Amino acid sequence: MNRAPKYLYKILSKENWQKSQLLPFVYLSEMDKEFIHFSTEEQLDKIIQNFWSDVLEFVVLKIDTQKLIGNLVFESNPGGVNKYYHLYSGSIPIDAILEFKILK
Repeated sequence: MNRAPKYLYKILSKENWQKSQLLPFVYLSEMDKEFIHFSTEEQLDKIIQNFWSDVLEFVVLKIDTQKLIGNLVFESNPGGVNKYYHLYSGSIPIDAILEFKILK
């Protein structure tokens, strides 16, 4: 496996971010049930454009990959060619978040 970058990014709804404030781990959507989707800094703009452009407010988390719990894999989505980092059997501890930005 490729060595993971020091930082990865996770996008989530403002509602899930608010729920996370009361938990030791980030509260995730059903989309992250099988594995947690991450973006590199270079992939972030395209992911926002493709999946979040119609959302009024969302949150981008900058994550310290050394603090992630689980199995981080660099792979393409089923049927896809672009590779992304996916976290299996894991979670994002709140203390892994280095920065957050609420975007509108």
